[in-house]
Amino acid sequence: MVTVPIQTGSISVHKTASDAYHLLNDICLLTEGSRPKVLGDAKLTTEFGLELLDSLLVVHIGTIAQHEEDVYIFRARLMPFIIKVLSEKASYNVTVRTVRLLRLLIRRLLPALVAEIEMAISLINHLLESNSSPTWKRALCLELYKDIHDEPTLVRNIYAHYDDAKGRQNLIGDHLAILVRLAAEKPAVIGLGQRSSGFESQPDLPAEQIAIEAGGLSGAVSIPDEMSLNKQGISANWSTVRTSCIDQIDKSEPPMLPATYLYSLVLTCINLFSDGLAKFLLPFTIHPDIKPNGKQKSAIKRRSQDYHVTDDNEHFTERDAPVNSFPKAKRLPINPLTLGDHEKFDQIVTSARIIEKSWPALLATSSTFLNASLDSDYYHTLIRSVQRFTQVAGLLDLVTPRDAFLTTLAKHAMPSAQVHSVKTPVAGIFMEQQMNDTSDSEDTKHKVKTAPSLSLTPRNLLCLRALLNLGTALGPILQDSWSIIFDSLYQVDIALEVINHRPPPQNSGNRVDVEEIEELDDLSVEKNAIEVAVSRLFESTSGLPNQSFVQALDCICSLIYNVSGLPIDPAPEPSPVEQGKLSLNVFRPRHHRLPSLAGVRTNDVSGVKDIMVILDRTNQMVQCNTARFCWTSSSESGWSTFMRLLIDHLCSSAVVAEVRITAARNMDATIRRITSFMNRDRLHTEPVRRCLEALSSAISCLWKSKGTQGGLSCCLEIHSIALGSLLLMLEECGDTLRSDWDAVFSIINSVFEWTEKPAADEEKRPFEVAAFTSRSPKLVRSAFASLQLICSDFLTSIPNRCLVMLLYAQHCYCSQSEDLNVSLTSVALFRNVSDFLQLDGEGHGRLLVDPDVARCALHTLFGIFDACGDRLDAEAWVMCFRLVFSHLFSAGESELTETLDPEHADVHTWNETSIILVRSISKTFMQSLGALSRHRALRHVWNQMLANFAILLKRQHLGLSRAVFGALTEILCEIERVSCTESISLDIAWTLWRDNVPTSCNPQRNIDNNDALTTYLRYITQLHSMLSNGFDTAQAEIVMAILRSCMTHSAAVAYSSDVDEMTPVQKLVLEALDLVSKSSEEVLTQHIEVVSLFVGLAFQITDDDAKQGKTYIALSKAAMETVEVLAKQQDFKAHGSTSYLLAVIFQALAIPIRLKYKWQREGKGITAWKKATSTFLSILDSDVIRDCSGSGKDTQDMWEAIANIIDGILAADTDCCDSPSTVRTDQAFDIESFLRLQNVIIPTLGSPTIPDKIRRKYTASIFEHSLLHEPHPDDLARPEQELLDGLRSQHVGRVQYLPSKLRSEMAYVLVDQLFNLAAVHDGSAKRVRLAQVAAPYLILRAGLVLKAYICDQPLRGLMPQPLSQKKEMHYVLKKLVDLDSEPKAVPETSGVRSEHKKHLFLVFSLVTKAMKAAKKDEEMRTALTQVLDTIGTDLGY
Repeated sequence: MVTVPIQTGSISVHKTASDAYHLLNDICLLTEGSRPKVLGDAKLTTEFGLELLDSLLVVHIGTIAQHEEDVYIFRARLMPFIIKVLSEKASYNVTVRTVRLLRLLIRRLLPALVAEIEMAISLINHLLESNSSPTWKRALCLELYKDIHDEPTLVRNIYAHYDDAKGRQNLIGDHLAILVRLAAEKPAVIGLGQRSSGFESQPDLPAEQIAIEAGGLSGAVSIPDEMSLNKQGISANWSTVRTSCIDQIDKSEPPMLPATYLYSLVLTCINLFSDGLAKFLLPFTIHPDIKPNGKQKSAIKRRSQDYHVTDDNEHFTERDAPVNSFPKAKRLPINPLTLGDHEKFDQIVTSARIIEKSWPALLATSSTFLNASLDSDYYHTLIRSVQRFTQVAGLLDLVTPRDAFLTTLAKHAMPSAQVHSVKTPVAGIFMEQQMNDTSDSEDTKHKVKTAPSLSLTPRNLLCLRALLNLGTALGPILQDSWSIIFDSLYQVDIALEVINHRPPPQNSGNRVDVEEIEELDDLSVEKNAIEVAVSRLFESTSGLPNQSFVQALDCICSLIYNVSGLPIDPAPEPSPVEQGKLSLNVFRPRHHRLPSLAGVRTNDVSGVKDIMVILDRTNQMVQCNTARFCWTSSSESGWSTFMRLLIDHLCSSAVVAEVRITAARNMDATIRRITSFMNRDRLHTEPVRRCLEALSSAISCLWKSKGTQGGLSCCLEIHSIALGSLLLMLEECGDTLRSDWDAVFSIINSVFEWTEKPAADEEKRPFEVAAFTSRSPKLVRSAFASLQLICSDFLTSIPNRCLVMLLYAQHCYCSQSEDLNVSLTSVALFRNVSDFLQLDGEGHGRLLVDPDVARCALHTLFGIFDACGDRLDAEAWVMCFRLVFSHLFSAGESELTETLDPEHADVHTWNETSIILVRSISKTFMQSLGALSRHRALRHVWNQMLANFAILLKRQHLGLSRAVFGALTEILCEIERVSCTESISLDIAWTLWRDNVPTSCNPQRNIDNNDALTTYLRYITQLHSMLSNGFDTAQAEIVMAILRSCMTHSAAVAYSSDVDEMTPVQKLVLEALDLVSKSSEEVLTQHIEVVSLFVGLAFQITDDDAKQGKTYIALSKAAMETVEVLAKQQDFKAHGSTSYLLAVIFQALAIPIRLKYKWQREGKGITAWKKATSTFLSILDSDVIRDCSGSGKDTQDMWEAIANIIDGILAADTDCCDSPSTVRTDQAFDIESFLRLQNVIIPTLGSPTIPDKIRRKYTASIFEHSLLHEPHPDDLARPEQELLDGLRSQHVGRVQYLPSKLRSEMAYVLVDQLFNLAAVHDGSAKRVRLAQVAAPYLILRAGLVLKAYICDQPLRGLMPQPLSQKKEMHYVLKKLVDLDSEPKAVPETSGVRSEHKKHLFLVFSLVTKAMKAAKKDEEMRTALTQVLDTIGTDLGY
């Protein structure tokens, strides 16, 4: 074994490895011109040495990489030499070999030579700067980078080792930044201008060069002539060399390079860079469960090899499904950054960071070359690069770079505007717009004019095609960026529309004319490719997810609104004939300011064709999504957006007639496609309903804004188109309509204009014929065709509720005078309808009991009684009630026996009719009371009416309940007014109220029952006032139970809150409870229980109540006031269960007090816990507890509740309070409340009837909340230990800062109270019991302070004791000295004779230990000495 040096020292290797090491070292020494160490006098030229090293690396790279000593030679010898050669002005043959060697080292030994390669690449970047090195040297550097970019994995490794590593240089970033500067270094050389331009023809090669290339001579190199060297623009003909400089190792002098060679290398680097990113990232975006077919596999393979500006985007496009089948939404492409478990995830992240950091430089470089003179190949390559980079940025969800490159493509897809002379020959295709009309005179023909124009080239269309292909590929994730694509397509469409209307150029032999003809041919080819790309793009939208399609549709609709300049108005209100029709959702397009083609339009000043072009494109996209509109909801499919667009344009007065009619025809075409599609599925009728709604909305808006564009004729044409759509829908799927006939009849009747509006009352509208005129005979005939079809083929499909609408429509067409044939035919149609209704008697019967008919009949019947009731005597009224009104109730019930489902439409309709019946009956009953008040049959009529009402209430309908109890309340008031209460039975009225609580109505649904409960509670209040003796005890208990149920089951009031003010139901419940308790003193207990429940209701709210928005906060505060009033009444003090009632009240008040800051939902005014505290103190101030001296369970529960309230007053979770000022204010309130409380309960709390556990709980609360600082856990006794056992524990002290509690004043007040409880007073038994309980807690409180000082102070060293702890300790020591404790409270200590200072002997040992700890704290030693002096004085020393 032989020892050889390495980077970190030395290493032992075999003899053969040592020989290889020394040989490699000598080769490096000879190459750099130094004397070898082993080879003796051997000599090598630098060129040969470099080539030898190159060969060694190529053949033996694997062996060298495994030997650290060989790598060390490269690091210590070769890399410094390479850097030296590159930094100096070495000869060409040395430099080229050095660069080749560096390329090999970067490829093979990058991880081993990180720092050295960083320096070398940084030097390469510097050499690329302008004027830093000769052109041939810059070319070598760029060729090196070209080879690096040709290996994407190497690019990622370089970025990961340097750009993405801390402390390293941004090599890739600097390289791309240099490319930006290099691209713009000499604008004239690359032909930089306003846009990119091509070249006329290929240059002629010299004869000698042609002979060399044709002969295929070995080693021949293409030598550009002087003309090619200085040629402007970049072309494969003069901007490249046959052999790269880095491969010309047989040359001793640098070759002559074209002036644009460097720029061609820049373009190649950009292309390889983007191609490497695409090859690596695109496969990760494919879902693993997708098995592509052969065509798709080949497309994916081509994409991984090269990415052409073609339409091969099967990667994201499902094009095999037909347009009219149900679209299978393509899944969103996988974002590679979400593949966290993939083995190459780190490389994916590196690629994403490369894109995120490098896109500005790449965009700037690409933008420069997009405006330069490039030949076709280079321009296509550049577009492919931009397209690849855009796609990978989009797939990685990098929105900013994606949109930046999309915008760049869009900018270069748009034709450039310029001003030119009509007679001036120019290159390119010009689209002229004459600013003034030209005449046919000879003088005008020869007159030269200037006009703004656009220059459109095939390269513009190439950029647009790339945009369209990106839209196809990135469609599911483009979002608002669709607007970039659609804006560009619109601008190019305008230019192409102008070209189509220009006369073709004449071939006069002029060179400019020939070029113009050739460019027109190229433009025609690209135009065809554009149409194919557009078709593919729109076809691909059929497979987009709904959200993505809606985003695309929103963008193209926004473009239409911007082009037309149409303001966005809110959706119009429906006309009277459209009531009940669902309205379309209002589309709110996003307004973008478009880059306009100033002064250039498609030969019409008004810009009609501009709008027509984009409308046609929109219709083309919608046509591909017919199945989506049929199978998806209107909001998710974009139907509402598209229909709102068409309706806004066909109805707007600011839009020209041609555009309005086109919008109407687009709507008609869409409806026809949907109707034809749905004719195959007869069960799915939702799309038909949408179409009818769209037609109805369009017609309604049309006649509300007739406008001036086209006038009346335009509106009539649009209306006629809509009627044609309706007729087609009826012909195709009229038999499938179910609930949409009201919209059909609304459209049919839209041809009439009402000079007198129909009644707004929905109950009367079908039976009142208003005055009308027809809009046009043509419209009448068009609409009547639909009506005639309905009467002949679809009568059986019309529901009962729409038969009246049919008859009304027939009446209108029969009455019109515009077309006699229509009127006569309409009369004949009445016979068809009549035969249908009388076919089996069923139809006619259904028509008679139609709800509209029934309501009209009720209005008519009771209108008669209202007008003539004062003429009827008592007998007549009795007859009416028995024979007429009773049958009205039974008729409605018989109709409902066939329908058991309460949600059925007929049940709902008859409930509404029953409400009208109840109101009418009650009004008539009150009208008849004057005649029936003294009649013997009044009781029977009353009982029968209540029985009928009871039948209605069994339906459990809130509206019926509100109507019945509201009507009965008014009737009871009227009975009380006419003084005939004794003639009726109030027991039945009570039973009706008891058995029909509205809270049970519709228990499965969240329905607002507040109105029903309000009338229900007012009814019981009125009934109570009419009872001479009020409710008995049993009734009162029932009432309270029902009132409690009403409170908890009432729904939240809409658009209101019960935080600051009670709801009407809550107010009425409290009022009713007060009335009931006054009528029966025996229910005081139940009254207090119910009200106490209301006190805590806000703090025990259920999830269902929270979802509804109920809080009960205002109710809780009002209930507190109520219990305070009840507790202060004389009846309360005389009650036999005072302790129980106080326990119930105090337990309810304890809930908000103990929650304090934890309860955040507070209203205005005083907080709930303060209100509860004030109520509690007010009740105690009334001396009610003095009468509660028993020893039963009720008394114990009361005192336990008092102890809980005291703990709630003392406690405060300050972490839940955001305002320190609030904490301080509330602390003062709690201190005042606590001191007031002590005056009431002390010394009563020491009574022998109160268990010791309550006194201990009270004292423990005082002790717990008197602690200013958190004690050490070991100083507190465990559950199985005695209270003072924790003071004997041993533990390490604490030196960290212990914050004091925010409520420090409260803590000191409680310390005082603790000492006060243990102090000697009058020696009574009550005081002694309190002192005996307080004494252990007092010793523990003082011991914790001393123990903390003993353990913590020695660890502080010279650091002083925290001020808050110091203040607390001085205060406790002073209180210990001043305290005269109760002798019976402190246990006797052997050998100690003391009467009032025995407590000091219990802390004596702690005081002496504290003296040792305070050897450097004079102030504390003085305070401790006073304690010891007091002990000595008490002992007589």
